[in-house]
Amino acid sequence: MTATPEWRLQGDWFDLCSCAIGCPCIFSSNPTQGFCDGALSWSIRQGNYGEVALDGLCFVAIVHFEGNVLDRNREFGWLVDERADAAQREALSMIVLGKAGGSFAAWADLTITTMGVEFVPLRVSYTADSWEVEAPDRVSGRGGPFRKFMVPDGQVCTIINAPRPEVTPGNITLGHALKNEVSAFGKRWSWPNYSAKHIPFDLRGPGTFTWRRPLA
Repeated sequence: MTATPEWRLQGDWFDLCSCAIGCPCIFSSNPTQGFCDGALSWSIRQGNYGEVALDGLCFVAIVHFEGNVLDRNREFGWLVDERADAAQREALSMIVLGKAGGSFAAWADLTITTMGVEFVPLRVSYTADSWEVEAPDRVSGRGGPFRKFMVPDGQVCTIINAPRPEVTPGNITLGHALKNEVSAFGKRWSWPNYSAKHIPFDLRGPGTFTWRRPLA
């Protein structure tokens, strides 16, 4: 068997979902409505899978689950940047499907259905005030920091050392989804004005990861 190469992804992650602003998943609580429809986006600033560079690429998970966020209940479909060449496509597929270890393997352990991996025209952009994802005819989303009740003006609500950060340790900026429209993998929804959050990520593998114990 070929050994899995060392890999690392650094960049910005944000989600747009159907839960109330504040996201109960952060605390391993049940989704607001008993289920979660989410579009989860990764924008890679720097990345590699062994010798394969992944800088500047992006991918999105289309997610539906019912029940607690730590139950084995997820349906996942993956949209991957079509700009990736053959080696990059193979690398990203291995990573997102959990075959290369790390936090994606922990996600795979919670999955009941993998809806597929599609390589599509995809744009994921992040600035401090605007989080956007676009894949024509599949997903269109926009979010940003939730500031409605913030004092002083211009700052954001940040959770530090959250009990369950979605993409391993990182400060969480609470946001709101101005637009969250999906038509992909047989899933269809529109959840404007619900939850969003941003976390900078630094993900590595292979190796094991779990949310069920304190993080070092």
